[in-house]
Formats: sequence, C-alpha cells, structure tokens
Amino acid sequence: MQMEQSLFKSASTILNGKLQQLLDNDFTSHKEEIKLLTPQPTKQRLDFLNRTINERLRVLIQLIPINSAGYPVNVRGTVKRLDNKRYLIQNKNISYVVGFNQIHYIANF
Repeated sequence: MQMEQSLFKSASTILNGKLQQLLDNDFTSHKEEIKLLTPQPTKQRLDFLNRTINERLRVLIQLIPINSAGYPVNVRGTVKRLDNKRYLIQNKNISYVVGFNQIHYIANF
C-alpha cells in the first residue's frame, strides 16, 4: 500500500511539473517555423492593445520583424506603453520593445 501511494505521488509530481512547463512555455523557444496568424485590422489591434494595457491582461502577440532578415515571433506576456509608437512586452525573462506596426496579431491569453 505504501509503495502505491509513493508511486502515485511521484507520478503526480512529474505530471504537474510537465503540465506547468507546457503552460509556461514561451513560443519563442521552439525551433519550428511559426505560421502567420490572420492579420487583424489596425483599429482592432489598437483597441485591444489599449484595453490590454489598461486592464493589465496577459496576451499572446505575434510580432513581425522590421526587416526581411528576421522571422515572426509569438510572445506571451504583459504590455506597457513607452510612448505613442513603442510598447514594452514583458514575459518572465524576455522583454521586447516594439513598434505598433510590428504587432501582427494580439489575443487574450
């Protein structure tokens, strides 16, 4: 009986750890190519971005690079306004400073 309880406890601990890892996983750590999401209209992105900042929501944002040398990046985190045209997107250990024109898609997380 003791061995079964120990087995269930260790299995539960491992599963919880893996589940937490999946939930905390940042899309930027994947090596596979990121599929572009359907672009949102400018007004919709701007309205939701303002709501995100005011209500301090955690969001998923797809960023498009400024030049052709980069690649799209999906980021989860919170957003703060730096000035009229720049935003700070923060995740646990990564911060992005981006312009509005780089935000391709934004959704509540």
